[in-house]
Amino acid sequence: MKAPNDLMIYDLVFPVFMFYFYPPLFGIAAGVDLLIDALVLFGILRFLNVRIRNRLGLLMKLWLLGLLADILGSLFLLIIERCDERLAVDMIDPYSIYTQPLSVIIFCIAILISSALIYWFDLSVLKKKLTLNQARRIALVFAIVTAPYTYLIPTSWLF
Repeated sequence: MKAPNDLMIYDLVFPVFMFYFYPPLFGIAAGVDLLIDALVLFGILRFLNVRIRNRLGLLMKLWLLGLLADILGSLFLLIIERCDERLAVDMIDPYSIYTQPLSVIIFCIAILISSALIYWFDLSVLKKKLTLNQARRIALVFAIVTAPYTYLIPTSWLF
């Protein structure tokens, strides 16, 4: 029998992608996302020399849509993890994703899903305010820069 100090409580230590489902950590993730989205939006608008009215309103829309895309990517990983448990198969290791090549591939697919959703969501908002070419460029920058790369941080590195 293991001593109490050797036990790890997995209900309290969970994968980074689960931050979007745990309210206190969701606030931290949302705040960091807002900061990154603001830097990207204002930087790309300045770089492309684009003038838009109500930049703050646009930022809020893009931020909320980005959070939605991140949550959907997390949901994809959660579904895969639950399927693993039911089928007794280890496709992903949510606590140390680099132990299996298939696990890394699935996490990268989740990032690609979120990125594609970010592009699609942002393009639908931006094409109402900008030319189609400008909207595509900005949506692409958002999809690449604001993708949820935090999914690649294994919990084992944090604890």
